[in-house]
Amino acid sequence: MARREDILVKVVELLKAQRSVRLGKVQRDPIVIEELAATAFPAVYVESTDEEIVDITMTMGATGLERMGELEIAVVLVVGGRERDTQRNIAVEAIENTLMADRTLTNTVEDIRLSRVETVTTGESAPFASCRMVFTTEYCYQLNNT
Repeated sequence: MARREDILVKVVELLKAQRSVRLGKVQRDPIVIEELAATAFPAVYVESTDEEIVDITMTMGATGLERMGELEIAVVLVVGGRERDTQRNIAVEAIENTLMADRTLTNTVEDIRLSRVETVTTGESAPFASCRMVFTTEYCYQLNNT
């Protein structure tokens, strides 16, 4: 599997395993809110967004060119029902605590940090509320010459 995908799969795995707040659904693909049962909330989906890449080595060695990527990961949270802002705040804190507990994601990345939390406005959102948590990860990989 590609390094980028390994990172995203690890984030999903960690969020599914956390128990500090009940997440009804955690998945890799975007969620269609209207298709979810009431028990699926809060729902989370994880996707990669922007990435910056720099070369660490200048030449292609025997193992390839060493590069560092700074990959942004969007963890999109959707809550439903009453007290949506409170639900969102509690879930955001639980997700942040889960992913920051081991800043290497079990040696999958060099570092992860929460960069920003963006409230997502999608017109008339009631009875739903959502936000996008953007985590920035740093990881190294080899660009092979094969």
